[in-house]
Amino acid sequence: MSPTSKNRNSGCLTAIFNLFNPRKEPETLPYTLRENLLSPTEFSFYKVLLQVTNNKVIILCKVRLGDIFNTVDYRKNIGYANRINQKHIDFLLCDPTTTKPILGIELDDSTHHKSSRQERDNFVDNVFKVAKLPILHTPAKIAYSQQELFTQIKQVLSTNKELI
Repeated sequence: MSPTSKNRNSGCLTAIFNLFNPRKEPETLPYTLRENLLSPTEFSFYKVLLQVTNNKVIILCKVRLGDIFNTVDYRKNIGYANRINQKHIDFLLCDPTTTKPILGIELDDSTHHKSSRQERDNFVDNVFKVAKLPILHTPAKIAYSQQELFTQIKQVLSTNKELI
């Protein structure tokens, strides 16, 4: 008997089994590649940030808070873990020798004036504060001044100034 005829002439048990455990064809996943990881405003900021930091730090973009922070007693605080896993920071500066985070940067566009966004920002700011990681909020603009950004970063990083 050929393999093909064997499949067509399978017994009752096989038919019942297939009824309750149907083989699913691989489905097409609903994903496409984004054109840009960063918005034009974020990319403009990123280019200035590269110049300001002069390759003295690692710059990461759109990092989940759950990848930056640990949740103490994870099983007891899973709700808190889920809250940080659903949020990200626009930019994260890290020490190039250890990859330890040294500064979070959030670009604040017009959406940050909404009350829901302000609640989110307050929560994120508190997470950074509790974990003792500085965060810099800077207004989103079309263009950025290197000197202004350098000054803002230096002010926030009162320690680790040698990194910038």
